Amino acid sequence: MPLWVQNLLVLLAVAGAAAFLLRQGYRALLGRRSRVGSCCDKGCAAEPGPAKQSAERIHFIPVESLTARSRKS
Repeated sequence: MPLWVQNLLVLLAVAGAAAFLLRQGYRALLGRRSRVGSCCDKGCAAEPGPAKQSAERIHFIPVESLTARSRKS
């Protein structure tokens, strides 16, 4: 593939992406339905998450109990 064709494809892709962003930004400024900023005001989760469950309790063991000693005489 010639180099000029590759450059043309890249420029077309960049121009298409820029046009999409400009169009969506313009629609957002007019107050119409747009994808720009739709995640920021409601949060990004598609569905509400499950109800919060209580956290698991953590029990700390004293340092003296961590050594393995045999108490048999």
